[in-house]
Amino acid sequence: MALFAAGCAGGPKPVTVTGAPTPTGEAAASCRALLDALPDSLGEGLDRRQVTPQGVAAAAFGSAPVLVTCGVEGVATTYRPDSVVSEHDGVRWFPEEAEGRSRWSTPTRRPQVTLTFPDDIVPYNVIAAVNPAVLAHTVDTAP
Repeated sequence: MALFAAGCAGGPKPVTVTGAPTPTGEAAASCRALLDALPDSLGEGLDRRQVTPQGVAAAAFGSAPVLVTCGVEGVATTYRPDSVVSEHDGVRWFPEEAEGRSRWSTPTRRPQVTLTFPDDIVPYNVIAAVNPAVLAHTVDTAP
């Protein structure tokens, strides 16, 4: 999945998100509830920003920005059932590194949630901030 985010750094302009998932049915309802339940800030300098187009299954935080998407189909191509995951408060997160950005996903939860953020962001702080919404609005499918 490719995501593109643009906007005036630190400014009030909405973040334009392309490539975000478009969940349907129960997944769409769960994603709307999850995105609505996210906090206004994920930490210092990571205040919530508006996203465009309206209704996209994503939220943005900060000037870089940190992107939270919901309803991703399938799992990361590098994920395997025996992959090392990082568990935080009952949510299993699978980390992937890309040049300049990190991607963490919840391959064993439905709907699946993905975090994408610059490498200079501490992932555990972001995960701690979004975990309550993930726990409340997704289902664990791990055996």
